[in-house]
Amino acid sequence: MRKTYEYEILVDGRVVWHGQNPGKKFDEIRKRYPKKKVGIAWKPAKGVLIAFC
Repeated sequence: MRKTYEYEILVDGRVVWHGQNPGKKFDEIRKRYPKKKVGIAWKPAKGVLIAFC
């Protein structure tokens, strides 16, 4: 199966992790950087078109 997207975990706007299952990693990274801004983003694979209606 072709990978159509992946998640990224960012700390203060910098990617520190990327992959398919951010659930466990997110808590681990929040504990590692308690005073930083931590967020999750996703990005489509190259060649994948996302349309909004």
